[in-house]
Amino acid sequence: MVYQKFKFFTCCVWLLTTALSAQPTIGVRLNTDKAQPGYTFFSPFSGTRAYLIDNCGRLVNRWDRGTRPGLAAYFLENGLVFRTYKPAPAGPFTSASNAGGIELVDWDNNTVWHYELNTPTQISHHDATYLPNGHVLVLTWELVYTDELVAMGRNPSQIAPEGFMWSERIVELEPIGADQANLVWEWRIRDHYIQDFEPAKANYGIVSEHPELFDINLPELNSSNSNSSRDWNHFNAIDYNPALDQILISVRNSDEIWILDHSTTTAEAATHSGGLYGKGGDILYRWGNAAAYGRGLESDQKLFGQHGAQWIREGLPDAGKIILFNNGNGRPGTDYSTGEVLTPPMDPNGGYILPANAPFGPEQPDWIYGNLPGETFYSAFLSNAQRLPNGNTLLNAGSIGTLLEVDSLREIVWHYAIPLNGDFALTQGQSASNNSTFRAYRYPPDYPGFTGKDLTPGPVIEVGGNPLPCELPVGVLPDKIDVREIQLQYQFERRQIALRNPRGQLLHLAIFTSTGQLVFFEKTACTECAYSAQGWRSGVYFVRLVSEAGLIQTEKIVVP
Repeated sequence: MVYQKFKFFTCCVWLLTTALSAQPTIGVRLNTDKAQPGYTFFSPFSGTRAYLIDNCGRLVNRWDRGTRPGLAAYFLENGLVFRTYKPAPAGPFTSASNAGGIELVDWDNNTVWHYELNTPTQISHHDATYLPNGHVLVLTWELVYTDELVAMGRNPSQIAPEGFMWSERIVELEPIGADQANLVWEWRIRDHYIQDFEPAKANYGIVSEHPELFDINLPELNSSNSNSSRDWNHFNAIDYNPALDQILISVRNSDEIWILDHSTTTAEAATHSGGLYGKGGDILYRWGNAAAYGRGLESDQKLFGQHGAQWIREGLPDAGKIILFNNGNGRPGTDYSTGEVLTPPMDPNGGYILPANAPFGPEQPDWIYGNLPGETFYSAFLSNAQRLPNGNTLLNAGSIGTLLEVDSLREIVWHYAIPLNGDFALTQGQSASNNSTFRAYRYPPDYPGFTGKDLTPGPVIEVGGNPLPCELPVGVLPDKIDVREIQLQYQFERRQIALRNPRGQLLHLAIFTSTGQLVFFEKTACTECAYSAQGWRSGVYFVRLVSEAGLIQTEKIVVP
């Protein structure tokens, strides 16, 4: 018998030949040892699935939901996916940012709970956040009609011709059973207006003297919103700080972030007093555009169509500060995006310091990436930023489906182009398109949500594989087997690959062409088995074995 016997070796790098050294156009385009170890979660806007990948771009898990996200999706510490989704809108809400549904999904894609806020007069939209007590905070739009708007001091000439506008409302829901919920708290923007248009109407006052209120006649500043005549606030992010019992929201159309008091009762949230901070549901803090409350000039504006505002979590570098993605729509000069971190000036009691006759600070963010030569990138909409445990920052340029991780020296250490067009995988060599994603997050290997989960990676998502060599997932220990016990032979006369695995160790076996195309994949615990190479074209192939613990072994074979 003529055969070629393979000598296996343990290695940390999947070795490929120079034939695979071309720069990839999709998937992982850069992966260095400075990148934060872990797993990245995202759910493309135009598809119906959510994905978890390792730093090599290999698929660890996928959730097939059958509905598009609307828009948010997160992987929680309890191991569930928390996701908004899009049923057909029941009312006159024509935004691409509609949601309507909220759901919790387990690792195996089973729906644990779902609920819909989707009626002719209200719909959930954009974002939601999961609270430590298992409740959820959800952004919703509700219709407010001409008579109510005029009574609140809205200039009639600025009311949408349909005779209603989309007013912002935040609701807190307690999930009940499989598809029910209790409404336990709510806040409405309509209770916190000021106007200087009509002295005889409610809420009349001097705008600059009431930064805790929103000017109901503030012109819509962000012209890229196609529903601006109806949707004049456009909240696009919500986050919760349990230590302060405060809510952070991003208000895109006035180019601001706001902080609200969650400790109020629903009744107090409709007033200007009560709660831990004594201000009811009024705005505790706002930043990004002081002109929106009469304490700055247009030239003082800091934020431009921002997304993804959130507090940096406890235990991370810069914990307690606010991180966001500043999209840059309408910046002076050329539009460009930045990731930013800022520290709101606070008193010892968790309140916010407001100078007399001046705007809220800070004057500038603590950290900005994207504003120096060589750093330019741009995402017109969607997007977020995340501070990672090693001090790096993950930037999701959501509208172009590009993820960048930068370190403290401002160097890009990981770069991923989402290799999808909707639910369809792109082929290596193509340009990415229709791959936008609202949020993307990296979770470290010790993240509580991974407890008990099988994190063994499979192939990459893209067709044709990825030519970059890739390291083992950091944090995965080598398994205890002696790899020399595993024997693999290419049997020339039979044109087959014979595997001997005497202890029945669970293995992932993958075979790739020299261009990176996956031609065979199987999970196996067989002790002796053979894989046919009949019909294979002559050429170089790579056989990869991945053990249950993540240990990778790779060898080249030549099929004549």
